[in-house]
Amino acid sequence: MIFYSVVLFLGILSATRYAKSLQLTNLNNWHMPIAFALKVFSGMFFLYVYTYLYGNGNLSADAGDFMRESKIINGVFYESPIAYFKFLTGIGDTKKLQMAYIESIGHWDIGAQAIINDTKNILRFHSLIHFISFNNPIIHIFVMSLLSLFAVKNFLTGLIGRTTISVNVQFWMLVCIPSVLFWTSGLLKEPILFLGLSLLFRGAFAEERRARRIITSSIGVLLLIGIKPYVLISMLPAIIFYIAFKYLKKYKLFGAILIVIILASSILVLFPKKVDTAVHLITRKQQDFKNIAKRGIYALNGAEGFYYFEPRQIKDVVINDKTVTIKKSIDVYLVDVGGIKSPVPVRLSDTSMEYPIYFMRNKSNGYINIPQINDSFVQLLKNIPTALCNSLFRPYFNDPGGWLKYPASIEVYLVFMFLLLAIIRHRKIETIDWGLILSLLLFVLTLSLTIGLVTPVLGAISRYRIPAYIALVFVGMLIYEHKKMTHE
Repeated sequence: MIFYSVVLFLGILSATRYAKSLQLTNLNNWHMPIAFALKVFSGMFFLYVYTYLYGNGNLSADAGDFMRESKIINGVFYESPIAYFKFLTGIGDTKKLQMAYIESIGHWDIGAQAIINDTKNILRFHSLIHFISFNNPIIHIFVMSLLSLFAVKNFLTGLIGRTTISVNVQFWMLVCIPSVLFWTSGLLKEPILFLGLSLLFRGAFAEERRARRIITSSIGVLLLIGIKPYVLISMLPAIIFYIAFKYLKKYKLFGAILIVIILASSILVLFPKKVDTAVHLITRKQQDFKNIAKRGIYALNGAEGFYYFEPRQIKDVVINDKTVTIKKSIDVYLVDVGGIKSPVPVRLSDTSMEYPIYFMRNKSNGYINIPQINDSFVQLLKNIPTALCNSLFRPYFNDPGGWLKYPASIEVYLVFMFLLLAIIRHRKIETIDWGLILSLLLFVLTLSLTIGLVTPVLGAISRYRIPAYIALVFVGMLIYEHKKMTHE
């Protein structure tokens, strides 16, 4: 397996150097292979963190679950290629089929979701990689690193001609954003999210044939829907603003802002029940995240949902390897994880019953208290300043958390220092693409608000805000005036 991994690594490295489809105009041909090697190194560090810092020698948390469960799905192919095709496409994926082949997979069927169960798609993707990886996570790192490197190329293709910064500098700035380098080289959803964003950006702004742009952006949209739909939803106000700004003949800024405000106000007035549902969904997401972060136990309860045991109730249960039993009668909540149904109090009395554990981890070191929304639109509005501050500027150096918070803190300073430098050394006002810049800033605002309202864990915030920080870096690139040195 070591020989196979080395040969595959060298093969991909050669492809990034010599394959024209992986090269970018005006970019030195050696930059791609060097960046790929750097991303693989970062991916190895990702494996180290999730194996030795979080897992006591075993690949743990979501990374370990994705590898284990995707391997189970891959194994279905060797029993029944037709059944595997059903799992891979979702066509014919029934509860009966799941019970027959993948009963032990907790992430596959977690009940009805408010949008979609995007975790299924990352499991599907990893199940395909298993055909060439033979359950070796390093091979998965290779694939994810290559995908995210291709994403960098897509982003830069869309930026060509829009900034005075050289392509070489743009390339390394985008590769070396700390959170981007770490998370898009790992086993979670970020590499595919990164690829989807890049394809959408390229399709929207690259100087290419219209048909190709439509296909490229469509694939990007599908990837975003399949892997993290809330990011695409957060883009909608920015997309509306950009289209209005681009096509209005006069009063572009005022008109585009007015259109967004009118549309938002109309939704609030005309669809109050939908607004209440959205607020309730955000409340549920916030509560689910808090429960997970505080070390509550989610146990499977067949088709009804999940039983949630609060942290204070841990002393009243017996935790086995993969199941939990109660010592005495206990009041728990029947919850709809990821859905919109409110928790229902239930009493458990059968001390012989074993409940399969869906989720249980120690309390997060980076847990922070965030104001509860409690299904109140007014309270949601009050939470906006805190939400934006948390998602854009934290973690601070004195925040709770392990040593991994320090790279995230440094990244905050680097991104905003670059923005400040770009403002100081800005281009001529008339040369700046204000439509794109303001749209990117609006996307940063909406995505940061979405993240900040529901996420009480600083590590998760650093991971989820990657698209927002990429957008901020792009804003700096678009504004910055690169002045060449002259010699007398």
